[in-house]
Amino acid sequence: MLMSVWGVIFLGLLGVFFSVNAVSLFPDLHFKEEVVDDHGRVPPMDPADIRSVYSDKASQCWIAAGLYLVTLIVVMWQNRWNRVQIF
Repeated sequence: MLMSVWGVIFLGLLGVFFSVNAVSLFPDLHFKEEVVDDHGRVPPMDPADIRSVYSDKASQCWIAAGLYLVTLIVVMWQNRWNRVQIF
């Protein structure tokens, strides 16, 4: 149960940080490979592509936080159900 609570908090905050384009999270972003031109140079990245990848990562974090929340609710429900005496 503690892991679910921590997962919701951590992934929720991580989603917020990705949504505000935190620079410290830039190394965690994955981009498609760029094609090198004839002179051996890599073209600069488009800011719209960077924002799109940040947004995708934020959505992934919020989905994972939601799944942890569902797990937490199921665990709490099971704990309550198991405490009730049937006899």
